Amino acid sequence: MVELWRNKNLKENIREISPALVILLITLFVSTFITEFTFTFGLTAIWKTIFRFVRLSLVLILPLFLLPQLCAFAQGFFNRGNNKLVRLPADRDTDLHSLKNWVIRPFQGIGLSMLLATKLLAFLQLYEKTAVSIETILPPGQFNFGRFITATGIAIIVSILLSFLWTLDDLGVRYYNKKSGEVRMIGKYMGLILPIFFGFYGILSLFDEYERLLASLYISQMVIVLYPPFVVFSVLHNRYLKSTEDKLVAKLNAVEEVNLAGSNKTAESTA
Repeated sequence: MVELWRNKNLKENIREISPALVILLITLFVSTFITEFTFTFGLTAIWKTIFRFVRLSLVLILPLFLLPQLCAFAQGFFNRGNNKLVRLPADRDTDLHSLKNWVIRPFQGIGLSMLLATKLLAFLQLYEKTAVSIETILPPGQFNFGRFITATGIAIIVSILLSFLWTLDDLGVRYYNKKSGEVRMIGKYMGLILPIFFGFYGILSLFDEYERLLASLYISQMVIVLYPPFVVFSVLHNRYLKSTEDKLVAKLNAVEEVNLAGSNKTAESTA
């Protein structure tokens, strides 16, 4: 992981994660000197905010090192029968883009996290046959092991899923059907806009309608908490991909095809 930071100088590191640092600094200032913000206040907000940022970032980043094994497993699922993974060099894009890496992908992560949390809370609501209150969703005043494990599990699932889909997208890997000649994108980043919408709406819908304004405020603070770690995750995924590109392509067993008969039939998948 350290090598992902060392491959560029300090100025470049700061520039690439600058949106995360700006939001983090604003959060620290407001929660320390002005008012309770992102569920902390006072001098304790300094270490709590930094620790939370580091913890969430690590949970999201560490699963990146499982990508080679994940690609090796996935290729057996995709490369069978008339179907196979192919690589279109024209679609390859491993560069860092501000819109993609600072806006779209972080909010994909936030929305998908909220979507999974919504499903879990809905299950608990059905299982316990009681309404989910704000207290169930907001961070507690003290450490709760069960909540910690649940939040960590959701973050790991989101990290594994998104890192795999982002890898296929950035490397120009597509799903090709020999019989129909159709080439499909697997998880193109714009295809995950719906999970973002349903994630935010799902969390909001769990609250009583008379609490919507307050709930919206709390959800906004959750977004502020999650945004910096997901920016770091997005940037480091980009770096990791560049350093292991050849290895990942080999694991995917994606054959390079430049003249596919059905390339004009490319369709976008929301996988």
